Amino acid sequence: MKFRYVVMGIILLLLVLVGLVAYAWIKRPEVIDIRPDDKAVNVPVTSQIRVQFSQPMDRVSVISHLAITPAQDGEYSWEGNILIFTPDQSWPSGQEVDVNLEEGIRAASWLAFPMRGESWSFSTREASLAYLWPSESPADIYALNPATGEIHQYTQRMGVLEFTSSNDGTKMYFSASNNKGGSDLYEIDLIEESNADINSYRPKKLLDCGSEQCRSPAISYDKKRLAYEHLIPNPMGELGPAQIWLLSLPELDAESIGQATHETIQPAWSSTGWLAFYDQTSHVYEVINPETRIRFQLINQTGQPGNWSPDGQFYLAPEMVYYPSTGDTETGISHLLQYGIQTETSGDLSKGDNVEDVEGHFSPDGGRIAFARKYLDMERWAFGRQIWIMNTDGSNPHAITDEPDYNHYDLSWSWDSLMLAYMRFNEAKKYEPAELWMIDSNGRNPVQLVIGGYSPIWIP
Repeated sequence: MKFRYVVMGIILLLLVLVGLVAYAWIKRPEVIDIRPDDKAVNVPVTSQIRVQFSQPMDRVSVISHLAITPAQDGEYSWEGNILIFTPDQSWPSGQEVDVNLEEGIRAASWLAFPMRGESWSFSTREASLAYLWPSESPADIYALNPATGEIHQYTQRMGVLEFTSSNDGTKMYFSASNNKGGSDLYEIDLIEESNADINSYRPKKLLDCGSEQCRSPAISYDKKRLAYEHLIPNPMGELGPAQIWLLSLPELDAESIGQATHETIQPAWSSTGWLAFYDQTSHVYEVINPETRIRFQLINQTGQPGNWSPDGQFYLAPEMVYYPSTGDTETGISHLLQYGIQTETSGDLSKGDNVEDVEGHFSPDGGRIAFARKYLDMERWAFGRQIWIMNTDGSNPHAITDEPDYNHYDLSWSWDSLMLAYMRFNEAKKYEPAELWMIDSNGRNPVQLVIGGYSPIWIP
C-alpha cells in the first residue's frame, strides 16, 4: 500500500514538473515590437531604439545581451516592458545599423525559460539641409543632400512663411499664406512623405487661422505642443501685436500663453520642456513650463532670438552692453549673454568692448557656440559680420570666415556638429541676391549651395 502511494506521489510530482516546464516554456519572453522596424530605411540619425517585451524583464540581463553595430554609447531607460536606448551621438548617416539581442535573456520571473535570440537592422538616411526658396516670390520648402547634390521639394506652391522641424527629424511644421489674407499651420510627416508616391503626399493642416496670422511655429521636444505667434487684424486690416499661443497635439486645442495686453514673439523650446519667448512690452524673456505653469523672467533689452543649450540648462541671447566712450558718454553694443536657468545668473561671453556679437548657437554636442561678430573699432571695422566659433565658456574665440564685404547670418549647425550652414549677403553690392552656403566648423571647404535660398535647418 505504501509503495502504491509512493508511486502515485512520484507520478504526481513528475506531472507537476512537466507542467512547470511546459508553463516555463510557454511563458518564455518574446519581443512583440521593435522601433525602428526591421529593414526600415530613411530612419532619422537621432532615432532611439525601442524594444517591447511580452512581460517584465530582468533589465540587467537584457542590457548585457544587447549588441549594436556600429557600436554607440548611450543611455538605457525603461517604460514598463519597453527598453529604450537613446544614443549619445547621432547614428552615422546613410548607413545600416544592426541590432542583436543575444540568446539567454531572462524574464523578471524565475518561472520562464530564457529568450531566443533576435536580430534586426535599419538604415539611416543622409542628413539633409532644408531651406526656403525663392526669396523674391512665394516660397516652398526644399531639402538638399550635400553629399549628392540631390534636391527634394516638400511643398508645392504654398507660400511658406517660416518652418521648423522636430528634434528627432520625423516631422516638419510650417506656416503658409491662405487666400483670406492670413496664414495657417501645417505638419509634414517626413517618414510618410518619404514612402509616398512622387508628388502624392499632402501636408496636414493643423490650424485654419482665416484672416488671422499664425506664424513662427516652434515644436516641443516631445511633439505635444506647437508654440506660435498669433496676430489678429484690426478693422482697418492692419495686424495687431503678436501674442504667443500654444496648440496642443493631437487635440488641436489652442490657448494664449502670454499676458493679453503684451506683445510676445519668438517662441523657443528647451530639451527639458521650458518655453522661452520675448515680451516686447516688458523687455524680458518669459520662460514658462506649460505643465506646471511655473514661469520666470530674464531681463533683456535687445529682444533678438535666443538659443537653448542642448541640455536645457542655459539660454543664450544678445544683449545691449554699455561701456565708456568719449567724455561722459557711453556706447551701447551687443554682447552674447548666457543665462543660467537653474542659477538665475547671466554671464557675458563676448568679453570685449569693441565687438558686436549676435546669433549665438550651441552645437548639438554642447561643446561649442557659433555666432556672428563684427568689430567696431576703425582698424578692424568691415561691412559684414563674420562667423566665429568659441567654447561654451567664451574661451578660444576664432573666426572661420574672412569676407569683409559679406554679412553672415542664419547660422545652423549640422547634427554631427561638424558643419555650419549659413546665409551670405554682399553688403557692398546690395543688388546681388543672398546666398546659402555650407562650411566645415574648422573653417575649411566653404561651398555655395543655393542662390536665393534662405532659413536653413538641418534635418537629421
